[in-house]
Amino acid sequence: MLKRTIRVVAAAAVTATAVFMGAGSASARDNPTGTVCYQAHLKRVGWQDWRCDGEWAGSTGQAISIDSIRFHFPASTIEFCARAHRSNYGWDAYYSCTSPSNRTIQVGDVNTDAPIEAVRVYLDHTTGTVDGAAHVSNIGWIDGGYGGGFGITELGTTGRGLPMEALWLK
Repeated sequence: MLKRTIRVVAAAAVTATAVFMGAGSASARDNPTGTVCYQAHLKRVGWQDWRCDGEWAGSTGQAISIDSIRFHFPASTIEFCARAHRSNYGWDAYYSCTSPSNRTIQVGDVNTDAPIEAVRVYLDHTTGTVDGAAHVSNIGWIDGGYGGGFGITELGTTGRGLPMEALWLK
C-alpha cells in the first residue's frame, strides 16, 4: 500500500510540475497581447497559460505530449494560419486561419488519443515567415523549417510517430 501511495504522490508531483513549465517570464494570460501567442493542451494535464513571442509552451523531459494548440495573432490586418499533423491521423484537411473577427484559432483535438507530431504555420503571403522550434519526444529541440510553400514554417516531425512536447514561435 505504501508503494502505491508513493507512486500516486510522485505522479501528481510530475503532473503539477508540467502544468507550470514554460518560459520563466510568462504569467497567466486570459487576454494574450504579444505579436504571436500560443497555448498548449497537454495530455492528462490540460490547458497551460498563454505564451508569446519566443516563450516556450508545453513540457520537456516529462514525456507529456501536446494534444492541441491555440494560436492568438492580434494583428487584425494579417492572416495567421495553422494546421496539425497528428498520430494515426495525418495532416488536418485544411488550415485554420485567423480573421478580423476571430483572432484565435485551434488545431488538434483534446478529445482523441491523437497527439500532435508537427504543426505548419504561416502568415499571409505579403508578411513573411514565423520562426520557431519544437521539442519532440526522444529527440529534443528541432528548429522549424521550410514547410512546402512561401511563408510556411513546419515544426516537429512526420512519419516517425514522435509526439510534440513543447514549442515556441516568434
